[in-house]
Amino acid sequence: MKDIKLTDLIPPNILQQFQDGFSKFTGMAALITDENGIPVTVGSGFTDFCTNLTRKSEKGCKRCEECDKSGALQTLRNGKPAVYRCHAGLVDFASPIIVDDRFIGSVIGGQVRTSPIDREQMTAIAKDLDIDPDIYISSAEKTSVLAPETVEKAAEFLYEIAKLLSEMAYNNYLALNQSRKLERAARSQSAYIMNMSLNMEKNVNDWMSIAKEAVSNGDRNVMESSIKELINKSSDVYSMVSDTVDYIRMAGGEVELNETTYAPNALLAQVADSIKDILLEKNITLIIKIGGSVPEYLLGDSRKIGQILNKLLTGCITYSESSDIFINASCRKISYASMLDIDISSVGLNIPSDITDSIKACFLNTSAADAIGGDGESYFALSLITALTKQMSGRVKAGNGSSGEPAFRLSIPQLEVKG
Repeated sequence: MKDIKLTDLIPPNILQQFQDGFSKFTGMAALITDENGIPVTVGSGFTDFCTNLTRKSEKGCKRCEECDKSGALQTLRNGKPAVYRCHAGLVDFASPIIVDDRFIGSVIGGQVRTSPIDREQMTAIAKDLDIDPDIYISSAEKTSVLAPETVEKAAEFLYEIAKLLSEMAYNNYLALNQSRKLERAARSQSAYIMNMSLNMEKNVNDWMSIAKEAVSNGDRNVMESSIKELINKSSDVYSMVSDTVDYIRMAGGEVELNETTYAPNALLAQVADSIKDILLEKNITLIIKIGGSVPEYLLGDSRKIGQILNKLLTGCITYSESSDIFINASCRKISYASMLDIDISSVGLNIPSDITDSIKACFLNTSAADAIGGDGESYFALSLITALTKQMSGRVKAGNGSSGEPAFRLSIPQLEVKG
């Protein structure tokens, strides 16, 4: 971990784009630094007082970097946003970016005042930095004056964003770390990072709109709601990161089954909830039917089954016209196990035959995933489904999805748990 830097995990242009938007909508300066307080982005909305006077001084620049690092570490220790007065007398706020319990960077905002200039103190600072006191004070008086609660509000929002960036960086770190062990995973990793970057860039404008609403509104409930919306906007990125990490770990034989008792009806309801937004977008209704042969409780890895169903349903939605999609669940006894069969079908499903053939081939042989999108997200979705079902001693079959034949049938052996 010691050789991994923040910009290895999150592309600098993504950091810069977010930072520029935050500064634009809040009217405050913003900067992202590495673990030593050294900027990894170009400062956004910096004041003349900071850029052309304080940071132009060698001593002043070093103190700025120390302040940036200290502010983030203060947040790390206290578990809440750090709002502090910098060495030059302005108010800043900072939040840390953490990966694997290691501090790798900071998100900094501020360069504002909440009170009048202390001319005596400012004169002393200017002389210490070898800057003309009159020029220094005049520039300081041009900085923005904001109410303390406004600064606190922005600091809280930035703190939540820093946690989100930390989560993304951590998942990316896991993927990069694991990919070094596997040549195939390493080849796929470049495509994964590219796709992740594109998804992040695509969502960044939405992020900025949400950031504007959250920071400009004085209602804390609105801020919390906006932050939740921001996290939801990143769900595609999270899904891709999670899928990649799971696939790489399984390829390395590092993930075991996590079998617990679960209710099949609750599992299917959770899966339905995870895709409700794309169902609504395409005006598709998901209809779930659970046969009487399905026990109330089963023992198995419900999380992995949910992942598979999410991917299969997403694929069906992609190729469906506005129509209903059906999930039919049933169970049949095989030796000591209960085979959980889940069929997915739709009247309006229209998967091109060449893609259907490629999917069928992929489910029989993981390497065949290269035939349909082996350089991107489709590769991970298909290979992940295959790897997960194989790990659980199950199988998945692809059909036409119409004329009574399911588009997909997932069959996973489970153990019945008596209530």
